[in-house]
Amino acid sequence: MTWCNAGLLVAAGLLSAVHAALQLPNTSGIDGQLTANHGVDRFFSLWLVFNNEAVSMSDEPYTILAVQNAASIRDDCLLKQPELVKKLLLDHMVIGKRIDLSNTTTVTTFKTAGGRTVHVQFSEEGKLQANNANIVEANVSIPNGYLVILDNYLFPDEQTIKKNCTLGKFDVPTSNFPMLSVVTAKESSKTSVSNTSFIDNVMQVLSILKSGVRVFQHFLSRSNVSRLIDDDEEYTVFIPTDHAFQRWHPIDWGFYPFSVPEFTESIIVNHFVKGKLKQDGIKNGQVMKTLGGREIVFKKNPMLSVNGAAVVKGDTPIAKGNIMFISEVLFVSEAVVSRLHQQHKDKETPPLLAFPWFGAQFLSHAFLALERDRRFSHITRFLNLADLAPRVSGTGYTFFVPTDTAFEELGLDKMPDNYLSAGAELQILLNHFVKGRLYDRDLKNGGSLKSLGNKTIHIFRNEDTVKVNNATIVESEVFVYNLGTMFYINKVLFADNTTLPIASIPSTPLKPTALPSATTGLFTTEDVERVPEEIAEDGGSMPDVLFADATTAEIEITTQETNTIASTISQNVTIK
Repeated sequence: MTWCNAGLLVAAGLLSAVHAALQLPNTSGIDGQLTANHGVDRFFSLWLVFNNEAVSMSDEPYTILAVQNAASIRDDCLLKQPELVKKLLLDHMVIGKRIDLSNTTTVTTFKTAGGRTVHVQFSEEGKLQANNANIVEANVSIPNGYLVILDNYLFPDEQTIKKNCTLGKFDVPTSNFPMLSVVTAKESSKTSVSNTSFIDNVMQVLSILKSGVRVFQHFLSRSNVSRLIDDDEEYTVFIPTDHAFQRWHPIDWGFYPFSVPEFTESIIVNHFVKGKLKQDGIKNGQVMKTLGGREIVFKKNPMLSVNGAAVVKGDTPIAKGNIMFISEVLFVSEAVVSRLHQQHKDKETPPLLAFPWFGAQFLSHAFLALERDRRFSHITRFLNLADLAPRVSGTGYTFFVPTDTAFEELGLDKMPDNYLSAGAELQILLNHFVKGRLYDRDLKNGGSLKSLGNKTIHIFRNEDTVKVNNATIVESEVFVYNLGTMFYINKVLFADNTTLPIASIPSTPLKPTALPSATTGLFTTEDVERVPEEIAEDGGSMPDVLFADATTAEIEITTQETNTIASTISQNVTIK
């Protein structure tokens, strides 16, 4: 897929604001290969400048006077003058008419969408011209319109752009519009080298494209790749699209590998290589090392790929390097994600439960997990009738769970299910919960924790065992998704045969606590750690400009990794 295709998708996909003032033609039917064949793909790449505009799409016939790639406008100049670029494009389109200039014999005049007048006539040399530009092809048929191919721009704006660029005017922030690959090969050597780093230049491009590559932008902004970048060197970065990251995003709930920071950092680093590579100069079978020390292999059969990931046709050269966009995230596979999942079950996101306690997601998931384990029949029957949900609401807790043996030592196995449901008895359960999601490393010798029952839990640790008060931890870090942690212990905390309030056992069974409703305010979506915001948030106004219209012939993704991992991971939950 070429950069012109990306531009066309902007025109077709971004134009959803029905009442917008700016109107552009519906160019969605123009094939990217067609514009490349006629040498006008760079002209259409300029259309990305409308990315942040409120525009509407016209279904009327249209004519676009497209300028060949050889017409030179330096990209570093264009980046400083977005408004002139927009005006330039509007002056090269006509909405409402299909203008066929192939049979022109007399002077033909029409107005552009920008309000400028175009005069078509024959020059003294017998060449058909539009203003002072030669018409190379008079009627390239496209859906609902024509392309007229020109060898130069219609109006003197190009000279204004060049002049103002030379004078250093139009100091417009480059984040307002895209980095465009429109500099000719002859002029590329004249492009001034920016004082900004390669990473800064990459971030400028990504901040403009927004929707197509916003996930990589999010991770790159939080990475330490810049420490590996030498300002005196040039680099190439292979940027996966949002779709490439999306395939690893669990459906509704599950394990998202990029929630593991150290893994994400290593993946981002391994998308950079030293040297300014150009697609045409890459050889079939060429091997390179990434900045992270991993090996990548290029193939050209029939199209360019890196480690099996299809490379979008067309370079995006920037100061100090080059950008290529790819269809897959490198060095990520189902096997890699599966191993990572086993090591980081605390990162797994949970399904939302309406039962037993909608307002207490940690408590609900912990209860269901313990209910499936025969070692915890007593704690689950006590939890089932206890009025705990309002006190252990939401997420982010640590639960020290006594085994059945612990309850049996105190004779609590003979107590009715509602024995710990309210009053002083309920405090026994509350003293096993701590606010905060603790790991084994957090239980340091000599430390102390405050329970929800307002008791102090003391930690004693040696090489072999970890104790909380007089109870020994028999199993550590039982993760309840990313909601909290359980530690299994062999005694009931803050209870012995002399302190148990046996006399206050209710004479009649209590009714189960009513389930909190969705309107109780005990639980909000913020209570559950979700998949990172770069996936969950709505994207920019642009669709995935890189792959939205890609065909099977254009992009060949390796078959061994095409099946989504979401369904596999979603079934491999933290606690079974």
